[in-house]
Amino acid sequence: MKKAKVRKPQKVLCYIDLSKPSHYVVEYAHMIAERMDAELYVLHAVTDIRKFAGFYVPHINTDKLEQEMPKAAQDKMYAICSQSIGDLDHDHRLVRIGDPLEVLNKEIAAKDIDLLVLGHEIGSLSMFKSDYAQKFLKDPKCPAVVLPITGE
Repeated sequence: MKKAKVRKPQKVLCYIDLSKPSHYVVEYAHMIAERMDAELYVLHAVTDIRKFAGFYVPHINTDKLEQEMPKAAQDKMYAICSQSIGDLDHDHRLVRIGDPLEVLNKEIAAKDIDLLVLGHEIGSLSMFKSDYAQKFLKDPKCPAVVLPITGE
């Protein structure tokens, strides 16, 4: 991230993994966006199962699963956003397929995001959930607010 003149964020991106703490992360990002009078986007990346499809799994139709996963993620995101902040229109609830870090960077560039809000699990056995925050912060594409979340 290049140093730039400090300016008020116009667009805030909130990345969630659809876990229980996602409600908290969305609420926090919404509060920041409201205070800054900024546009809020909520993003989730669905794992691309095609990269794991090199092995044979006879009881799973990967094509059907590939179609159903984004739809299920959209439904879950709608529920989280509705419960946390009320109605957030469809254009601001983003579900993408791919690696979370790649998806984050792509959406930051595409939407010209000024601030990223994401959670970071502390003390969790799930290395992946906290790992993407650390990886993003190694080469950030925009300023970020990282919320510490304790595993429950």
